[in-house]
Amino acid sequence: MPEIGLPPRRLRLISLAAAAALLLSGCVNAGGDEDSGAADAEAEPMTATSVPAGELAGAAEDYTEYYEQDIDWTSCEETMMCADVTVPMDWADPGAQTDLEIRIISSQSGGDQAEYLLTNPGGPGSSGYDAVADSLAIAFSEELVEHYNIIGFDPRGVHRSAPVNCLDDAEMDEYREQVSDEQLDAESSYAEARESAAELAARCESESGALLGHVDTLSAVRDMDVIRAVLGQDELNYLGFSYGTKLGMTYAEHYGERVGRFVLDGMLDVSIDAHELNKGQALGFEVALENYAQWCTEQATCPAGDTVDEVVDGVQELFAGVAENPAQGADGRTINVSTLVSGFITPMYSRASWPLLSEALTMALVQQDFTSFQYFADLQSGRSPDGSYGWINSFVFTAVMCLDYPMPQDPDQIEAEFEEVSEEAPTFGPYLGHRAVVCEEWPVQNVTEPWDPELSEVDELLMIGTTGDPATPVEWAENMHEQVPQSALIIREGEGHLAYRSGNSCVDQAVDGYLLGGDLAEGREDC
Repeated sequence: MPEIGLPPRRLRLISLAAAAALLLSGCVNAGGDEDSGAADAEAEPMTATSVPAGELAGAAEDYTEYYEQDIDWTSCEETMMCADVTVPMDWADPGAQTDLEIRIISSQSGGDQAEYLLTNPGGPGSSGYDAVADSLAIAFSEELVEHYNIIGFDPRGVHRSAPVNCLDDAEMDEYREQVSDEQLDAESSYAEARESAAELAARCESESGALLGHVDTLSAVRDMDVIRAVLGQDELNYLGFSYGTKLGMTYAEHYGERVGRFVLDGMLDVSIDAHELNKGQALGFEVALENYAQWCTEQATCPAGDTVDEVVDGVQELFAGVAENPAQGADGRTINVSTLVSGFITPMYSRASWPLLSEALTMALVQQDFTSFQYFADLQSGRSPDGSYGWINSFVFTAVMCLDYPMPQDPDQIEAEFEEVSEEAPTFGPYLGHRAVVCEEWPVQNVTEPWDPELSEVDELLMIGTTGDPATPVEWAENMHEQVPQSALIIREGEGHLAYRSGNSCVDQAVDGYLLGGDLAEGREDC
């Protein structure tokens, strides 16, 4: 999965930029299109009276205390209810580590009333709590909010649920402002990349400890099944976005008989490896840039050129110029190419934000003022104007990726994969780093890998893709639909990441019709 990185070899190898969680994050739709495999280990459905067999099994009492726990709902966010759900840090050995508390939020003040719909907005690293607390009326239809008690949760390692931490505010600023030495040769740059990755890994281990080894997707999915149980649900109803679709697919793989009505919007292809994921997203953003360029040239003025090729070339030159000579923001911080590309990508998630992108481009090209791009990058990174950071999702993003995806160790293979992405996606590819080195230095080892889904116990589910989605290309949804023949597929014709609540009534009616009434058309439908 790509992460914005600096182009010099040292930093592009370790891929340590601040936009980590951007690319698979399911951003909330507002007033138009807007906006992000894993498990070989066997996992049987677990309930208070059913304990899994196999390598992850434990004594019945090891799991019963989690599945039979009572949770205490308390008022929060003025009109909502919150609770903590206790889960083991290590599902393979409950009791070996301190338990974790998973924070959940209920959209209805009754807390334990009505039917439940669990949701996750993506990432890895995005807060499901925030999605419900801050964006309920935007992200979900009025009918869903009336019918369901919508449950948001912060997965393990995220924000309010035992968060992965690495750096303080000042260190985070320094980390984001890194500028590398262009003069390093291949051997020395690789050595420096490993050294930088090792330093970050040591800080993350110091701040987060054993948690780093237990934030993989399968562990988060086990937590989801505990949430189902403590809510008193025989089946789990679920609406997942972007990376949240991987959580959904993993749940369906391991707990198929517990699957209720599942909607997966912005499908992640769980069968592809990290390199194909990286390349697919880089190509997705190339297509999104061309679509933006076409739109831009049809406006009264387009800051980057009069043709699509001129706009694309202008953006490439802008990136290359800042890569060679970083700019300085009004507050004195360095605006390197990582910040620029992160800030550029952020408004590309929504067609409704394209005018803002044009304004930022005008300032950059005419006045050499990159303030808007710095603002967008700060917004994505969780930085407030006062210099403090809220939830920093980039580190748990890295932690999940290193656990979920095997990475190559051979420097030649790493370089070859990077060059392939750069060649096929010439605008964004050169600035998308490779995660292999940072994962090599990470204090824990990979535990799962991509897989071909076999959802024999699942009767039906709804997958959704968008033709112009840069973060989760439509081909991923089409491939998953082909591999899961009992799935229905909706393809939204349009730009931006995600389809539900993007202003497309065809999609909204199909999603609500299924979640509210079980109405699901067979095969594929284009909206």
